[in-house]
Amino acid sequence: MRLALLQNDSVPGDKDWQLTAISEVARHLAGRADLLVTPELFMTGYRLPAETLRALAEPADGAFAQAVAALAQETGVAILYGFPEQDGDLIYNSVQVFGADGKSLALYRKLHLPSDEEQAVFAVGDRLVTFDLCGMKVAPIICYDVEFPETVRACALAGADLVVAPTALRKHWAQIAEMMIPVRALENGLFVAYANQAGSEADWDYAGLSCIVGPDGQVLVRAADEPAVILAELDPASVATARATLGYLRDARFKLMGPQ
Repeated sequence: MRLALLQNDSVPGDKDWQLTAISEVARHLAGRADLLVTPELFMTGYRLPAETLRALAEPADGAFAQAVAALAQETGVAILYGFPEQDGDLIYNSVQVFGADGKSLALYRKLHLPSDEEQAVFAVGDRLVTFDLCGMKVAPIICYDVEFPETVRACALAGADLVVAPTALRKHWAQIAEMMIPVRALENGLFVAYANQAGSEADWDYAGLSCIVGPDGQVLVRAADEPAVILAELDPASVATARATLGYLRDARFKLMGPQ
C-alpha cells in the first residue's frame, strides 16, 4: 500500500477551503498513493466553539462526504477524512473513508473523548471498525484513542495490519507523537499512521510530527511542524515478520490480567 498523510494548516469553519486543500493534494497524488489520510475533524477544523461545531456538522452522506467521494473516484485515491458527524440529535467525532470507486468503506466514531470541550459536543462511539485495502486490513481510530494501549491491541486482535489515527495534537504533547506512536506499532506488530495538524487554530499551536511507523517500531517517515504531505510504501509481509520476532500477541496471558 502507498500511504499518504496530509498534515495541513486548517482554516477553522471554512469547509470550502478545506475541500480545496484536500482536492489539490489528492489530484497531486493520483497514481502515486492508494490512501490519503487527513487530521482529526478535517472538514471543519478542530478548535471551534461547541455551537459552531454543532452547526457545521453533517451526516455521513452529507454534501462534504459526497464531494470527497467524488474526489476519490476522480483521482483513484482512497480518502479517509475527519469530520463532525450529525446522526439525528447526536454529534460524533468521526472519520469516514471512501474507496477509489467513491463508495464508503468505513465510518468510525471516536471512542475516548479527552476534554470537557469534546464531551460537551460529541457522543462517544461504541465499536471498532476495519476495512480492507490493497491486501491490508485497516483500523481507523482517532487521536486520544491511540493513547490507550487497549485500543490498538484490540485493533490488532481484530486482524488489523495498519492502524490509522487522525489527530489534533498540541505542541506541549509532542512526546506522544515522538515516543508513544512507535511503541504502539512495536508492541502490536503493525503499522501505525498518525496524521496531525500543522500551524495554529485559535489559542492552540499544533505539534505537527505526523508519522508512519513500521511494525518493528521504526519510523518510516515523519513530518516536521510545517504543512506537509508524507508518503511511505507499506509491505504487508513485514507484519507477519514483526509478530514472529516479538510474540506479544501470541504470548500475552490476557485472562490473568487485571483484578481477580
